[in-house]
Amino acid sequence: MKERRIYLDTSAIVKRYLLEPGTEIVDSIYKDAHRREVLIGFSSWNIGEASVVFDKYERMGVINEARKVFEKFLLESRTLVLSGSLRILSITPDVISRSVALVFRYHIYIADALQLSCTREGFDEFATADRKLAEVAENENIKTILIE
Repeated sequence: MKERRIYLDTSAIVKRYLLEPGTEIVDSIYKDAHRREVLIGFSSWNIGEASVVFDKYERMGVINEARKVFEKFLLESRTLVLSGSLRILSITPDVISRSVALVFRYHIYIADALQLSCTREGFDEFATADRKLAEVAENENIKTILIE
Protein backbone atom coordinates (compact mmCIF):
# COMPACT_ATOMS: atom_id res chain seq x y z
CA MET A 1 0.00 0.00 0.00
CA LYS A 2 1.28 3.45 -0.91
CA GLU A 3 2.03 5.76 2.00
CA ARG A 4 -0.41 8.65 2.24
CA ARG A 5 1.20 12.10 2.20
CA ILE A 6 -0.98 14.78 3.79
CA TYR A 7 -0.16 18.47 3.98
CA LEU A 8 -1.73 20.10 7.04
CA ASP A 9 -2.69 23.75 6.93
CA THR A 10 -2.53 25.81 10.11
CA SER A 11 -6.22 25.32 10.88
CA ALA A 12 -5.64 21.56 10.89
CA ILE A 13 -2.49 21.78 13.02
CA VAL A 14 -4.28 23.88 15.67
CA LYS A 15 -7.03 21.28 15.99
CA ARG A 16 -4.40 18.81 17.19
CA TYR A 17 -3.71 20.93 20.27
CA LEU A 18 -7.14 22.44 21.00
CA LEU A 19 -10.38 20.56 21.44
CA GLU A 20 -12.56 21.82 18.59
CA PRO A 21 -14.89 20.32 16.00
CA GLY A 22 -12.66 18.21 13.76
CA THR A 23 -10.02 17.47 16.41
CA GLU A 24 -10.76 13.74 16.13
CA ILE A 25 -9.96 13.80 12.39
CA VAL A 26 -6.60 15.48 12.95
CA ASP A 27 -5.84 13.20 15.89
CA SER A 28 -6.42 10.22 13.60
CA ILE A 29 -3.99 11.63 11.02
CA TYR A 30 -1.37 12.18 13.73
CA LYS A 31 -1.96 8.68 15.11
CA ASP A 32 -1.25 7.25 11.67
CA ALA A 33 1.87 9.43 11.44
CA HIS A 34 3.12 8.13 14.78
CA ARG A 35 2.60 4.58 13.45
CA ARG A 36 4.54 5.63 10.31
CA GLU A 37 1.54 4.89 8.11
CA VAL A 38 1.26 8.44 6.81
CA LEU A 39 3.69 11.24 6.06
CA ILE A 40 2.42 14.59 7.20
CA GLY A 41 3.86 17.92 6.25
CA PHE A 42 3.64 21.62 6.75
CA SER A 43 5.95 24.56 6.14
CA SER A 44 8.04 26.76 8.35
CA TRP A 45 5.37 29.39 7.65
CA ASN A 46 2.75 27.20 9.35
CA ILE A 47 4.91 26.98 12.47
CA GLY A 48 4.99 30.75 12.74
CA GLU A 49 1.30 31.09 11.97
CA ALA A 50 0.41 28.48 14.63
CA SER A 51 2.22 30.59 17.25
CA VAL A 52 0.02 33.55 16.28
CA VAL A 53 -3.16 31.46 16.58
CA PHE A 54 -2.19 30.05 19.97
CA ASP A 55 -1.31 33.54 21.23
CA LYS A 56 -4.64 34.89 19.95
CA TYR A 57 -6.54 32.09 21.68
CA GLU A 58 -4.77 32.85 24.95
CA ARG A 59 -5.66 36.54 24.71
CA MET A 60 -9.29 35.53 24.00
CA GLY A 61 -9.30 33.29 27.07
CA VAL A 62 -9.77 30.09 25.07
CA ILE A 63 -6.53 28.56 26.35
CA ASN A 64 -4.07 29.19 29.15
CA GLU A 65 -0.35 29.45 28.52
CA ALA A 66 -0.15 29.57 24.72
CA ARG A 67 3.61 29.20 24.90
CA LYS A 68 3.26 25.77 26.56
CA VAL A 69 0.78 24.65 23.89
CA PHE A 70 3.18 25.86 21.22
CA GLU A 71 6.08 24.02 22.87
CA LYS A 72 4.01 20.83 22.90
CA PHE A 73 3.44 21.31 19.17
CA LEU A 74 7.18 21.80 18.59
CA LEU A 75 8.09 18.74 20.66
CA GLU A 76 5.66 16.48 18.82
CA SER A 77 6.84 17.91 15.50
CA ARG A 78 10.47 17.17 16.39
CA THR A 79 9.56 13.60 17.34
CA LEU A 80 7.76 13.08 14.04
CA VAL A 81 10.59 14.62 12.00
CA LEU A 82 13.08 12.28 13.67
CA SER A 83 10.86 9.28 12.93
CA GLY A 84 10.54 10.31 9.29
CA SER A 85 6.78 10.90 9.55
CA LEU A 86 6.86 14.70 9.24
CA ARG A 87 8.43 16.84 6.57
CA ILE A 88 8.77 20.57 7.24
CA LEU A 89 9.06 22.54 4.02
CA SER A 90 10.94 25.75 3.43
CA ILE A 91 9.34 28.59 1.53
CA THR A 92 11.33 28.79 -1.69
CA PRO A 93 11.18 31.39 -4.47
CA ASP A 94 9.34 28.83 -6.65
CA VAL A 95 6.71 28.31 -3.94
CA ILE A 96 6.26 32.07 -3.64
CA SER A 97 5.94 32.46 -7.40
CA ARG A 98 3.27 29.74 -7.63
CA SER A 99 1.52 31.25 -4.60
CA VAL A 100 1.31 34.70 -6.14
CA ALA A 101 -0.32 33.16 -9.20
CA LEU A 102 -2.93 31.53 -6.93
CA VAL A 103 -3.58 34.85 -5.17
CA PHE A 104 -4.49 36.51 -8.47
CA ARG A 105 -6.40 33.48 -9.80
CA TYR A 106 -8.57 32.94 -6.70
CA HIS A 107 -8.26 36.21 -4.73
CA ILE A 108 -7.02 34.44 -1.59
CA TYR A 109 -4.53 35.43 1.09
CA ILE A 110 -0.88 34.73 0.36
CA ALA A 111 -0.71 32.53 3.49
CA ASP A 112 -3.43 30.29 2.06
CA ALA A 113 -1.79 30.25 -1.35
CA LEU A 114 1.54 29.26 0.23
CA GLN A 115 -0.10 26.27 1.86
CA LEU A 116 -1.58 25.08 -1.43
CA SER A 117 1.71 25.61 -3.25
CA CYS A 118 3.57 23.64 -0.58
CA THR A 119 1.11 20.78 -0.99
CA ARG A 120 2.42 20.42 -4.53
CA GLU A 121 5.88 19.73 -3.06
CA GLY A 122 5.30 15.98 -2.73
CA PHE A 123 1.96 15.65 -0.97
CA ASP A 124 -1.16 13.88 -2.25
CA GLU A 125 -3.75 15.42 0.06
CA PHE A 126 -4.44 18.76 1.70
CA ALA A 127 -6.13 18.95 5.11
CA THR A 128 -7.90 22.16 6.12
CA ALA A 129 -10.82 23.42 8.20
CA ASP A 130 -11.29 26.36 5.81
CA ARG A 131 -14.18 25.61 3.44
CA LYS A 132 -13.23 28.33 0.93
CA LEU A 133 -9.63 27.13 0.82
CA ALA A 134 -10.82 23.54 0.39
CA GLU A 135 -12.84 24.66 -2.66
CA VAL A 136 -9.78 26.37 -4.15
CA ALA A 137 -7.72 23.23 -3.52
CA GLU A 138 -10.32 21.09 -5.26
CA ASN A 139 -10.35 23.55 -8.20
CA GLU A 140 -6.58 23.01 -8.38
CA ASN A 141 -7.15 19.22 -8.48
CA ILE A 142 -5.70 18.72 -5.01
CA LYS A 143 -7.42 15.96 -3.06
CA THR A 144 -8.77 17.67 0.06
CA ILE A 145 -9.74 16.60 3.54
CA LEU A 146 -12.22 19.18 4.87
CA ILE A 147 -12.05 19.05 8.65
CA GLU A 148 -15.36 19.95 10.24
